Amino acid sequence: MHGIIESLSPEQTQIDWKWVGSVFAFYVVLMIGGVGLLLAQ
Repeated sequence: MHGIIESLSPEQTQIDWKWVGSVFAFYVVLMIGGVGLLLAQ
């Protein structure tokens, strides 16, 4: 997974994985919240 993202941005080899993880976690929370709202109706 790291190699795929690094190959997409070769000029920036140093990637902040904490930022990537936090964005992914935020996305997961949004998806869970959206499903919860759909099921609550």
